Amino acid sequence: MHSKKHILVIDDQIGLDGSPHQRAFLRGHVGLALEFHFSSGRDAAGFSVKAALEPMEAAPRTDLVLLDLLFGENDDHLGLEILRELGVRIPGLPVLILSSLNRDVAVLGRCLEEGAIGFVEKAAKPQALMQAVDRALEMAHSNVLVGKCPALRELRRQAARLSPYDQIPVLIIGERGTGKERVARYIHHNGPRRAGPFVAVNCAAIPEALIEAEFFGAEKGAYTGATSRRIGFFERAHGGFLFLDEIGDMPITTQAKLLRVLQDGSYRRVGSSEEELKANFQLVCATNIEPATLLAKGRLREDFYDRIAAVSVRTPPLNECKADIPELCAHFLRQLGLVRKKRLSAGVLEVLCKFEWPGNVRQLQRVIQESVVRSEDSSEIRKEHLPSFLRSVAGVGRAGRSDATPARSLPDDPREWPRYRLLAELDLALEVKRHVQAYKGSQWKAEFMRLMYPHCKAANAKGFDDLIKRLTQGPWGEPNLARDSELTARLLELAGKEQSR
Repeated sequence: MHSKKHILVIDDQIGLDGSPHQRAFLRGHVGLALEFHFSSGRDAAGFSVKAALEPMEAAPRTDLVLLDLLFGENDDHLGLEILRELGVRIPGLPVLILSSLNRDVAVLGRCLEEGAIGFVEKAAKPQALMQAVDRALEMAHSNVLVGKCPALRELRRQAARLSPYDQIPVLIIGERGTGKERVARYIHHNGPRRAGPFVAVNCAAIPEALIEAEFFGAEKGAYTGATSRRIGFFERAHGGFLFLDEIGDMPITTQAKLLRVLQDGSYRRVGSSEEELKANFQLVCATNIEPATLLAKGRLREDFYDRIAAVSVRTPPLNECKADIPELCAHFLRQLGLVRKKRLSAGVLEVLCKFEWPGNVRQLQRVIQESVVRSEDSSEIRKEHLPSFLRSVAGVGRAGRSDATPARSLPDDPREWPRYRLLAELDLALEVKRHVQAYKGSQWKAEFMRLMYPHCKAANAKGFDDLIKRLTQGPWGEPNLARDSELTARLLELAGKEQSR
């Protein structure tokens, strides 16, 4: 059951009081869990951005905007101006381009670059409109839509170019926390398979013994514990979209077994003697490690890489998009329903824009969430409300504590940067560990993993130890721990062990 959604329609046809267009529109969509508000450019020559957005001032709750591009004599200039202004006023507010135009990759790319979700046809049937609205509201949580920095605009432009080509495999490369899955959902939302399922798989979280059954499915009795037929990822993704995250953590043997299904879509369930099944899906993979590194270390087969990476897309780290931090913060407050109740002080924004973000956008989101809780009833989030590792950067002392993490500056020598990133990551992890231990005691590991690394889905000691292993063998390289006492001390503290003398 859908809750009532408030939809603002900005169009020079729909919304004219008593017009046949409005009556037909409302009659065609009666019964939907949508409440329409209209802003109409009856006189296109006198219609402006300010006039278009006046209904939002009168009724500030808006869940989605349906925006026409053409006002007057086939001029889309005003529609794009409205789209840009919406991105400034309410970062992350989903906007669907409402148009009778046929799908045009160039037009779609221009709109997506400016922050729109995608297109919906004016003549769409109620069911199709409801599906488009649901997908758009889901995408409202996507950080990919927020920001105007060149790198992010280029990312959206690439997504627009790729979305129509559902037979071309895409590899998304980027640091952790940069929204690789968000980009995949963005491509899916605007592609021809948007009505099909989106199946997301974390390759690092599947036990190697079960990985074949998870992908291909398995018949009852195919292995110990198989008490019923298992439907695999390929079968679930049929007709839709398959997203494989952390592809560098997939075992080499599994990569070899997937070659045929990626080539022609043919496979059998484990334990099946029946004829082969066929799977037809769009494939997008992601990794936080450079493919060249994975290939050189033998963690990625060349023939497998050829089948998953016809096109590569890079998600920019937050340090390349610092100008977008204020807009991202406003977006996170809006997600929490606090955009009109809380604001960040100028001092806080200054600290956030100066900090080097090893955890990227995900880390920034955690900072905003913690700061909201710490600020309690205050309408302004100030420096003292920031997490402890940022309060030390801001010069705000922590009463009664002397274990503040010192601020770090990026080393001059680029060869030292991987070590710097690992130290920053460990400092953050230790701060979170101390906070969690304060109220969880000896049962802190599961809560720590949930807060810091939700994608790991590991709440036990084995998952935690695996996390530490991946920290020291991940995108920061493989430091010589025997010679680096500073790194060793932090890793031992994180694992809860004493350093040997």
